Amino acid sequence: MKKIWIILALILTLLCGCQADENTNAFDYGDDISKAQEIAVISPNTSEVIETITSKEGIENFVHSLDFEQWKLTSLPDEAIEIGSFGLAQEETIKLGQTDTDGTFSDIATITLYENSYIRFEVSDLVMDFEVSEGTADYLSGYFE
Repeated sequence: MKKIWIILALILTLLCGCQADENTNAFDYGDDISKAQEIAVISPNTSEVIETITSKEGIENFVHSLDFEQWKLTSLPDEAIEIGSFGLAQEETIKLGQTDTDGTFSDIATITLYENSYIRFEVSDLVMDFEVSEGTADYLSGYFE
């Protein structure tokens, strides 16, 4: 009986794997972004961290300003010029037998901003390109001025 449950779990895992197609919606990944406990603002030229957002209020404002409902799945133009990126991180989940985390952060996603309101969103091994609203692009580019 135990083998049947294990096989069933493996089959469900395979069938429910990540799938990106025309119906992929950035709003589906909003929960991943809102779990971030640290957002690093990274310069495109030097890969240097310009700023780190760690306050709960700052992260909530960042996530709210992304306006996921306006993101449209698209292809990134060949001539797209990178403005900068945002590295999102959180502490590891406390596992069975642990009483506390060690305080180190793990990357959960990367958002790269490009000119003309394009974004590349990377989470795990999934990479998707979106066109975002002008307001979202303006808000994000403000971190690099």
